[in-house]
Amino acid sequence: MTNKKTVSFKTFGCKQNQYDTDFLKQVFREKGYEICESGPADIFVINTCTVTSRSAAKCRQAIRAAARSGAKVVVTGCYPQVAKDELVNLPGVIAVTGVRNRKGLVDVVERALTTGEKVVDVQPHEKDASFEETPVTSRSLTRAFLKIQEGCDDYCTYCIVPYARGPSRSRPMEDILWEARRLVEVGYKEIVLTGTHLGLYGKDLFSSSDMIDTWDGPKTPDLPLVIRNLTEIEGLLRLRLSSLEPHDVTPALIHCLRYPQVCNHLHLPLQSGSDEILGIMGRPYDSSTFLDIVEEARKVSPNIGISSDIMVGFPGENGKEFEDTLKVMESARFSRVHVFRYSPRPGTPASNFEGQVPEKEKERRSKAAIALGRKLSLEFNQRLLGKRVEVLVEEDRSREGFLQGLTRNYVRVWFQGPDELKGEIVEVRVCQARHYGVFASV
Repeated sequence: MTNKKTVSFKTFGCKQNQYDTDFLKQVFREKGYEICESGPADIFVINTCTVTSRSAAKCRQAIRAAARSGAKVVVTGCYPQVAKDELVNLPGVIAVTGVRNRKGLVDVVERALTTGEKVVDVQPHEKDASFEETPVTSRSLTRAFLKIQEGCDDYCTYCIVPYARGPSRSRPMEDILWEARRLVEVGYKEIVLTGTHLGLYGKDLFSSSDMIDTWDGPKTPDLPLVIRNLTEIEGLLRLRLSSLEPHDVTPALIHCLRYPQVCNHLHLPLQSGSDEILGIMGRPYDSSTFLDIVEEARKVSPNIGISSDIMVGFPGENGKEFEDTLKVMESARFSRVHVFRYSPRPGTPASNFEGQVPEKEKERRSKAAIALGRKLSLEFNQRLLGKRVEVLVEEDRSREGFLQGLTRNYVRVWFQGPDELKGEIVEVRVCQARHYGVFASV
């Protein structure tokens, strides 16, 4: 029998949010709370996403569901940062915080529980704020996410993220290396670098104290330097990059694909294959530049997986411009595609643009892009047939009982094997290909 308060978590959105939830679990655990992975709990923390109107609606739905279970609800993350008034008066909510001062969330919750009053502590972003250290000392996943950057300076016309996450802040190099070494020491074989806008790493570091001594003299740290330093950590077998903006993929970054630890996979959001639509979106590249980047990456790593995001139905997108997107998808030969329909996000310029595309037409374009994405994925996966691939085996089996994991180029693999292989890197031979992954034998 325990008198500990129990707390459970639900996370929406990106890998960065998953990392943040891991940190919040750690903070609550250190304060004496018991973490409930399933079942009812005294407190329900919802780490929100607000990148689209639909994701915001899902968060509100989860808040109401948690309240119906009898839990006291704590709302945190991106959604409150831009629209706290939409959340404060929802049933069951006892506290609302944003993305700043995550380590203080337990204190906010304790204040709400002690006083019986709702606490709202959403701190505005500051221009010169430094990176907030939230190192995670315990994780349950085979791969460890390592956050090195937060915030975005791009302000694409459809995107609420810069308003929610604030300006770009980079984590000091010594702190990145400290956490990475510790992760390797406790047994993680793969580290995934993550951030709101990963390619902006180092752009806010200009002081003399930020300079790093390198073989060619002192320099301001950037993402390629982070990668190079991490590959020198003994025992790190895999280093994976999360999503990168196409315009951040420099020759120096492409060169990093030559390091044996760096996984041969890049996620590059295309969004649209129409140069006119890309301009209206505020994306600082055109389709030709995008395809050049993809080809340069393939010169260094011929078997690289290139995954992408595609947005259909952006205001003003006509049939020809959508066809341009399909053509670029074909030319890029994506290994995996995530397609989503544009939805107006209040607070962004695009929500007021003329030429909003009807929902039925968005749905038609979405189905066409998804179908093409599946065709491209199948073609990519079929190129693995009969080949040996390296898989990092995950802790959880599939519902069908298969062991599962990811190749270096981000293809999901299922195969039969004993539990002793969990957490290990094994070599398997691919025998069947589907658009969603491959089946293999040890």
